[in-house]
Amino acid sequence: MANPLSEKILASAREAAGLSVALRRQLHQIPETAWEEKRTSAILKDFLKTHGIPFKSIVDTGIIGEIRSGKGKCVAIRTDIDALPVTEETDYTFKSIHPGRMHACGHDIHMATVSTAGLLLMQMQSEFAGTVKLLYQPSEENPPGGAIAMVKSGVLENPQVDMIFGLHVWPTINTGQIGIKDGALCAGVLDFDVEILGKGGHGAYPQDTVDPIVCAAQVVSSLQTIVSRNINPFEPAAVTIGKIDGGTTRNVIPPICRLSGTARAQNEKMLKHLRRRIETVVYNVAKSHGCKAKITYLEGYPPLANVPAANKYLSKACLDLYGKKAMVSPPHPSMGGEDFAYFLKYVPGAMFLLGTRNPKIGAIHGLHHPKFKADENAITIGAAVLTKAVIDFLNE
Repeated sequence: MANPLSEKILASAREAAGLSVALRRQLHQIPETAWEEKRTSAILKDFLKTHGIPFKSIVDTGIIGEIRSGKGKCVAIRTDIDALPVTEETDYTFKSIHPGRMHACGHDIHMATVSTAGLLLMQMQSEFAGTVKLLYQPSEENPPGGAIAMVKSGVLENPQVDMIFGLHVWPTINTGQIGIKDGALCAGVLDFDVEILGKGGHGAYPQDTVDPIVCAAQVVSSLQTIVSRNINPFEPAAVTIGKIDGGTTRNVIPPICRLSGTARAQNEKMLKHLRRRIETVVYNVAKSHGCKAKITYLEGYPPLANVPAANKYLSKACLDLYGKKAMVSPPHPSMGGEDFAYFLKYVPGAMFLLGTRNPKIGAIHGLHHPKFKADENAITIGAAVLTKAVIDFLNE
């Protein structure tokens, strides 16, 4: 049987469900991509102001809300606020009104969940002593991301944050369940661009050219041997070329061909190994074709590893509120990147996976899919878990 605090949190979360869903739908309609989240930020500020939660703007469209209840520790809850350049294909009545933009990664659910947790914590200030920071972070989808800018702006200071929690919707976990995993949860990201420089000319006289397209094709094929032949099969790694750009017409060999790709791994050591192998392959294949190559790296995200001491509070909150059946352990980490990892470089914390799968309403598609849907009932569950974890941490 749930304890009195759990019962109070559950009742308050259910009572706030209408507000939670309304906020989510309002945000879903106006998706804005990285560093352009002006309307999104305004809606969130209005919600915080309406419910008496003090806040201030930070790093352009970012927000930090703060709930103080006496002296004590400080805990932060983070949500991302940006959307993706995806054209929505759902049948929602509240679908995106911005062409080519969509909350296809569930950040609208994240914002509603964290905002609801803030509302509950504001109502329950008598239940804890300490400070809660609500971090609304811009640009999670666009490396180097907004988390590092938030950290540099001082969001983890004055007062110093002792622990941080985050969440991510997860379309393979059923609504009503929470995924909690110690250690590696998301991959580190190494994004890179490659320029293959050759010698252009007429397609009918290839002997007078140095064809960068043929070279690029060999580079793409050879890069696939890194994971298949240079990495232990039991260690997660990925190397993907997602874009090729070369040439303007069928009978002209261009002087340059460009590739864009990404590499993923669960630890920094493996990311460095992947970088060395990428360079070896690109430079040597280019040389063998008589081409020159240039590699440019983009700042990516570090691996995200959850701290068991933080997961302890999330696990306890989930068990106290919803029982053992509500908690699942993901079988393996994700190869997706998450810049929540930057916060964990400075503060112990953890991110949990919020189940949003519900075939009855079509919530079956993966993240970044144009038909992605999320079960809104998950908002109440996530908010309750965050509220309980925060109060337990502050009171311990």
